[in-house]
Amino acid sequence: MPHTKDFVIDAQHACPPQDRQGREGLEQFQASLLSRMAASNHESLHTRRLAVAMAGQRCLVPLNQAGEIVPLVGHAITPVPATRPWFRGLLNIRGNLIGLADLMGLAGAPLQRVGTASHALLLAPGVAPQCGLLVSAVLGLRDISEMVRISKNVDEGIRILGANQRYKDSSGQQWDELDLAQLSQDSSFLEVGR
Repeated sequence: MPHTKDFVIDAQHACPPQDRQGREGLEQFQASLLSRMAASNHESLHTRRLAVAMAGQRCLVPLNQAGEIVPLVGHAITPVPATRPWFRGLLNIRGNLIGLADLMGLAGAPLQRVGTASHALLLAPGVAPQCGLLVSAVLGLRDISEMVRISKNVDEGIRILGANQRYKDSSGQQWDELDLAQLSQDSSFLEVGR
């Protein structure tokens, strides 16, 4: 049986003094590691984007502006009378009514077809609650630090409202980065009624 003088007694643990010093070092190391991981996650959050397609247009959405992505299979879009054609209607997502907008239609392009790969990209609650965008496909995540920023004046694709930057990836594909906070304040986007 160990002698009491060889142990440091605290409220949670009984351990020899040398083990206590090691534990404190381990706790400091763990705190440092968690701090570095949080900084890394914050940094990648800053450069990573949700990649979606709207018809043939490739778009990037900042993760802090994107909310939930909801597959449209199994969800009925209820048309709303006296609204503009690009306002596709209302979705019932777990009892919440979400207005669904088609940015391609708002840009003057043909409306997107709703198919099996179509999703509603809900805007983050802090950006625009009860608002979603119709996307024809979800393409995963992309890191803009691996892309080259190019001029928005490049005359390819359709000018989507809210697009504030344009990038080109290593395969030469162009991506428009959307600023959903800016979009949610634009009067053209807010005027859904005819």
